[in-house]
Amino acid sequence: MTKTEQLTAVAQQLSDEQVDALLSFARSMADEPFYEKAPPEALASLERGLEQIGRGETTSLDELSKRLEAAAKPPRA
Repeated sequence: MTKTEQLTAVAQQLSDEQVDALLSFARSMADEPFYEKAPPEALASLERGLEQIGRGETTSLDELSKRLEAAAKPPRA
C-alpha cells in the first residue's frame, strides 16, 4: 500500500471537520514556510519576542488567563 493509499484509508475514517483540518494541514505543508515569505516587520517582531524570552521576560499561562478573563469582562457602569 502506497503512502497515498494509507492516507486515503485514514481520511475515510474521519469526520468532515477532521478532513477539513487534514486538508488545511496538508496544504500548509505544501506552502512555502511563513518565515520565508513573512514581511520584514513580522520577522523583526519574532526576533524581539525571542530576545524577550531569552531575557526571561515572559508571562505564565495562569497570569495570561487572568488578564484575558479580566479584559473580557464588560466594564462596570
